[in-house]
Formats: sequence, structure tokens, C-alpha cells
Amino acid sequence: MDFLLVFLSIIYLFLIIGTGFVLRKYGVLNGNRVRWISHILVNIALPALTISSMQVPLSDATIGIAESMLLIAVAYYLAAFCLSFVICRFLPTSGSEKGVFQFMLVFPNVGFMGIPVAMAVLGPDSLFYVILFCLPFNFFAFSLGVYLIAHGRPGKFNPLVLLTPGLVASFIGLALFLTGYTIPAPVSTALDWIGLTMTPLAMLVVGALLATLPVSRLAGDWRIALVTAFRLVLLPVLAFLILLPFVHDKLLLGVAVVLIAMPVAANAVLFSEEYKVDATLASQGVFISTLFCLVTIPVIGFLLL
Repeated sequence: MDFLLVFLSIIYLFLIIGTGFVLRKYGVLNGNRVRWISHILVNIALPALTISSMQVPLSDATIGIAESMLLIAVAYYLAAFCLSFVICRFLPTSGSEKGVFQFMLVFPNVGFMGIPVAMAVLGPDSLFYVILFCLPFNFFAFSLGVYLIAHGRPGKFNPLVLLTPGLVASFIGLALFLTGYTIPAPVSTALDWIGLTMTPLAMLVVGALLATLPVSRLAGDWRIALVTAFRLVLLPVLAFLILLPFVHDKLLLGVAVVLIAMPVAANAVLFSEEYKVDATLASQGVFISTLFCLVTIPVIGFLLL
């Protein structure tokens, strides 16, 4: 495992977060601009990335791998979703905060950080496995994830908020994946380019939201520290111990554990901003968990894999 590549992959994200922080401090990114960027990301860039990431050719040799990875990913998200309700029962939270904390517990940053970090830790052959793990992420993030975030808003919950462009894109992407249809080059290239804006713009939004906090609050509170410990350490260790007796493909096991060990998904910030709940809390969770994963991911990769 190349520790330097892992470290640099995370440092790049922090540099972009710092850029967003500075731009907000100097008024270049005001509140309205941040909201518009978040809106574009959730409704355009994320759906484009979802469809393009599902353009994976299947063959007889990869069907078994695909089934195993999809089963592991679905089982993880459902188990983490249930576990988040148990954990959040013991956290003092308001109505909107509870959904944000649950989202942070369930969803790792497999989209923005998963590919570069997994390739640094496990090599280029891990890319196919990572993309497979991302397929259930897209469905659950745009359904269960949106429910967790939007459910805490004041007033009656409207189920129509679940009908998002991201969820529609997930169904389109899955249909293309299962049929083996390849999107023609001009359209696929456009989707790839739009999807590439996801990581830098999302990190700019995180930095801009953090800039609205006093320095004393950048570190969050004990609740974020606890959620970060679950997100970065407990969940991947549990996943490793549970999967080890059943998964004999070392690369499959390694990818699953490394992806579960990712920090809080940046979608937490985007969805919180989109549905007008506590985006600052989500930004703190993304910032703190990403900071500490500089240590936890290399250690987990070294000790467990």
C-alpha cells in the first residue's frame, strides 16, 4: 500500500475545502451562490456521475464478482441504516439534527474519495469493485438518504421529495448496466465531464459553509467525534470481522472494508443545503471525519488488509 498516495489523495480534498473557506470569507461565495452550486450538484452533476459510473461492461467472468459485491454493499447499507437508529437514540439531537447524524453514520464518501483511495491502497484492479459498491450507494443515498435528511424538516414530510433526479438517474443507470447498453461517445463524454465537477465543487461548498462558523466550532462537538469514531473505525472493523469467514477474494474483501472506512459522504452537506436543514452540522461531520481519515485509512489498510 502506498501511504503517500493515500495521504496526498486526502490532502487534495483539504486544499479545495480551504479554497472554499477563503472564497466565502472574502465574499466571493455568498450564501445564494453556495445554495445555487449545491442545487446544481444535487440535480445535475450527481445524476450525471451516477449514470456514467454505471457504464460497466459485464461478462460471465465478472457476474459472480458483481453479485457478491452488490450483496455486500446492500447488506452494509441496510445494517448501517438500522444501526443508525439505535446509536442516535442515545445522542441528544433536535429533529433536523437526528437525520443528519444518521446520514453521516450510514453513508461513506465512496463516490468522491473511494476511487482514488482504493486505487492507492489496493491498486488499479480495485476500480471495477469500487464502481460496483457505488451502485447501491446511489439508490440508497437518493432514497433512504434523502428521507433521513428531509424527514427532519419542520412540517409534514412530503414523500415526493424522494423522487429526485438522482434516484431517477440511478434507475436509468441500472437499466443500462443490466442491459449492457453503452452510451454513445459524445453523450458519455459529456456525462463524464459533468460528473468530474462533483468533487471540487462539493468540497468548495463544504469549505464555504465551514467559513460561516466561529473558529471554536470548526471541531464540532462530542457527538460529531462519536459519529466519526463509528464511521471511521467501528463500522469497517465490524465489516471485516463479519465478512472474513465468508469472503475468500482478498481484493473483494479489501475494497469493501476500505470503502466502508471512508469519511462522511459529501452528499450530507449537499442534501442538507438542498432541503434546508442543518448544513453546518453536516459540514463539520465531513470536515472532521475527512481530517481523521488521514490516520485511520492507512492504519486500517495496514492492519486489516
